[in-house]
Amino acid sequence: MSSLVAAFLLASITPALAHQPVAITDAHTSAKAGPIMVDGTVSFAMRVNFTKANQERGFRISLAEDELLNFEYLIIDRTPENRLATSKLPVVTITAPDGTKQVVKLNERSKFYEPYGRTNYLFLSRFSQTAKAGIYEFSIKSKGRAGITVSTGSKEVRGEIYQPKQCPVVEPTSPVVITNAQAATLVGMKKQSAISCVQSLNGITRIAQEDGESFPLTRDYRTERVDLYISKGVITKVSVG
Repeated sequence: MSSLVAAFLLASITPALAHQPVAITDAHTSAKAGPIMVDGTVSFAMRVNFTKANQERGFRISLAEDELLNFEYLIIDRTPENRLATSKLPVVTITAPDGTKQVVKLNERSKFYEPYGRTNYLFLSRFSQTAKAGIYEFSIKSKGRAGITVSTGSKEVRGEIYQPKQCPVVEPTSPVVITNAQAATLVGMKKQSAISCVQSLNGITRIAQEDGESFPLTRDYRTERVDLYISKGVITKVSVG
């Protein structure tokens, strides 16, 4: 049974453990501008709506080495969604932590009925693969007016979500560990805001690159340190360690 189907079935019995919805809004115009699922093994469902071609939406999930990346792409089995040709549906591109890109192939059209919401769906793609440690970015681009649902993860527990450019509020740890999900919130922040955020987490920062100029870095690994990549005063990339 797929994670999404299982989630909807559980929802009718234990709503607290239902497949967790995540709002993907017009403000989430790219993966880096999208919300971050702190634990990518938790089951989340994202409804994404487009009004015209060439719109982009996105989100991110954090996974540890050798965890499973689970992904599903669905549409509601009713017009106009189910009448759209595959070539007219939004394209999902997944970027792994090492920069490898994967375009999701729509290779099935399997029906299932979700009784909790009394809704018929069509699976268009679903797969699982071993993950690399870090942040996975999901970019969804439209080819016209359309609405789709995508899901990640499989564990039916309540998951935490960080919002982009908002410093997370977390309990301090000893020793201090800045997670990949916490660091990912810095992307899009102004330089000083990002530095202040890391300091509030009891971490430290160093500038890896700024406006095209790279700086020499030691190779020691420190769990409380975040390397910042900056362009025109804004954080464009981060790495922990």
